[in-house]
Amino acid sequence: MLRPALALCTLLALAGPAAAQQKMTWHLQEGEETTALVFGVPDSDDGAIFFLCKPGTPGLTVQSMIGSKGIERGASTALVLTVGATKKSLVGKGVAGEEGEQVDVEAPAQMADLKAFAKAGGTLTIEVKGAKRAISLSGVGPLVAKFEAACKAKPAPKAEPGSEPKAGPKT
Repeated sequence: MLRPALALCTLLALAGPAAAQQKMTWHLQEGEETTALVFGVPDSDDGAIFFLCKPGTPGLTVQSMIGSKGIERGASTALVLTVGATKKSLVGKGVAGEEGEQVDVEAPAQMADLKAFAKAGGTLTIEVKGAKRAISLSGVGPLVAKFEAACKAKPAPKAEPGSEPKAGPKT
């Protein structure tokens, strides 16, 4: 009787952390000066890739979060994104990853690149020197449209103290 109970407790203890893990999904993260389209666990540093824009400015930044092998921080390197027959090789650089010693790759991209991947659908393959990962594009389409709109928007100018508009003369 004790043996089955111990086995059940062990099984529950091992299953606990797995049950606590959240599934990676596509989601938007909006900050004061940037907006990001991320494939990762919401509200965490656990992710595979993100696309970042500064609203009102052209272009995007894309960063892998899958690590690499043999890339040094600051070194020029390629970030290859592939969906079916749609392939884009971006020239980027090694950047410090969230995991301390990990080196990820950051590269400039265009909204057209992201839209082409979303339109192609299926699986996005992220490849850098020494690392490769495939992720689902399921559910990304509507988020790309929201991301594009957020990237086009120009941030509201911040009013400086004492610069409140004054009432004009009464007529």
